[in-house]
Amino acid sequence: MAQAVNKLPLPNWIRGGTFRLALAVAALLTASSVCIYLIESRTTVHGPFEALWWSVVTMTTVGYGDIVPSTTAGKVVGIMVMAGGVGLVSTLTGNLASLLVERQAKKRKGLLEVKTSGQVIILGWNPSAPGLVRALRENGLIERGGLVLVTDLPQEKRDEIAFQLDLGDQLSFVAGKIAQENVVHKARPDRASLVYILRQDVLPSQESDQQSIYAALTVRGMAPKVPIYAEAAQPENRVHLLRAGVTEIIDRGEISSGVLALLGSAPPAWSLLQTMLGLHGRPGLALRPLSAAEQGLTWGEFAPRLRREDGSLPLALCQSARSLALEDILDAGSALDQFILELFQSHGRETKLGGQSSSVLVNPPDGQQLGGYDGVLLLKPGTGAGGEG
Repeated sequence: MAQAVNKLPLPNWIRGGTFRLALAVAALLTASSVCIYLIESRTTVHGPFEALWWSVVTMTTVGYGDIVPSTTAGKVVGIMVMAGGVGLVSTLTGNLASLLVERQAKKRKGLLEVKTSGQVIILGWNPSAPGLVRALRENGLIERGGLVLVTDLPQEKRDEIAFQLDLGDQLSFVAGKIAQENVVHKARPDRASLVYILRQDVLPSQESDQQSIYAALTVRGMAPKVPIYAEAAQPENRVHLLRAGVTEIIDRGEISSGVLALLGSAPPAWSLLQTMLGLHGRPGLALRPLSAAEQGLTWGEFAPRLRREDGSLPLALCQSARSLALEDILDAGSALDQFILELFQSHGRETKLGGQSSSVLVNPPDGQQLGGYDGVLLLKPGTGAGGEG
């Protein structure tokens, strides 16, 4: 008995009506061009291209009149082309317009895969997110690939966010839960420049952190080298987020407590922090890479030179994150850590985590060698006072 041959399924765009219409238009153009050339080649049509030109002009009812059939057979072909072409072309045009409208609707609903590269991805949404987006915009971090928001908020809320952010075509949505692999994949973290995982205030703290851990595992599996910055709802879950591949973790409560305590001993410090972070304007704090020649200097030699060059005030030396693998930080005796490792291995994913947190040396002594550091944090010149009043 002959074995049945498995047929590969045809792509949707081939099975769709628009493709069949385009095929019918192409067939009509080909047939009419061949016929008019064979019939009128000795009179008004002097080449295959002129035959095709006449067919297109006739089918689209443009009617320039530069080529006119002189024989009865040629006129009959013209009648058939006009009769068939009007319906085919108008239907094809309507289908193409419908496809564009449908695509825009899917994009608005967050159902399409992101096609850009270098985008910033934000997983989740909370009241602090608009401030994050504003800071990203002012730092020029979303100019290249735009911003992608992954959230399961309803359509009305997403429309409200789009209006509030006012980013136009630079903003894309992916609708769904941040812990679902098929949802995160549409944001294309493998092409992203940065990924942020925000604490979801609408969920209980433990559940929010669990969602963030799953999201970090998913992103890290797709993009081993992309920096991931996340918020932790509970301090005890910070270690699990790090083990899931997060580059750096922010705890809003810890930051607020630290700032409030600082105000008790140095009240003007809040204005300084506002200025450095750009809470009321462009951020004053910036990262400048060190050249190979500068890495051979000491801090006492480098800092005055930088002040003379552009007026910047160097504050600290920093060393970028170094590459880590999942095995480097997992605890072999922890059941959760073993689950994380097995989850990666069962899906055939790489266990590279991208990088460990950057190391920073604030206000180093003059004799500090710059070798071993690759950047300097500085306060840009002309930075005004932060805060209000």
